[in-house]
Amino acid sequence: MSNDRYSNYLNIKLELWETYHNHKENMSNAGFLVQLSLFGAIITGGLWPPKWVVNVISLPELGTFSVYFMLWFLVHYYTRWQLINKRIAAMYYAGYDKSFLYLTTNNLNEEDLAICNSDSHEASPWRDLVSKILYIPGGFVKMDASVNGLPEFIAREVRSKFKSGSGANSLEILMTYASIVLMILVGTKIFLG
Repeated sequence: MSNDRYSNYLNIKLELWETYHNHKENMSNAGFLVQLSLFGAIITGGLWPPKWVVNVISLPELGTFSVYFMLWFLVHYYTRWQLINKRIAAMYYAGYDKSFLYLTTNNLNEEDLAICNSDSHEASPWRDLVSKILYIPGGFVKMDASVNGLPEFIAREVRSKFKSGSGANSLEILMTYASIVLMILVGTKIFLG
């Protein structure tokens, strides 16, 4: 494969990962805004539940908390999923970008063109499970993307980004722990009034 073909491939992949990253950012922001508006209304006043709900059903505090917790969990889990995929997209994008730079500044040798037989990171079932609720460095969801089968010069750069991390994690940390604090505030309001 000539350098032009690798260059075209990298251009296409960069566009793909950029679009995917932006989509995941938009979806995580949407999930967090839903959570913020719903639970913000609960915390700040008597907006929720509406007055007619009391006439229909009267839940004990634990029942009310359970309903809110399930709503929170669904939105939190959705937002975490989007944020983790955003972080993955950022690392793939950065790796492909560095590969493109490597391609333009170096002559490819046999070692660079060898086909990669590994993945971008080592999966850890416990770390990956806990990361769906809390931010855990190196915790991911099951990925559809892989560096397995790519030329080594691309796989090497993507793997290095998985080791060094990405700037995408700062927003992920903020949104994750803001969500948890929101649920704590809602729980406090339910049980302590």
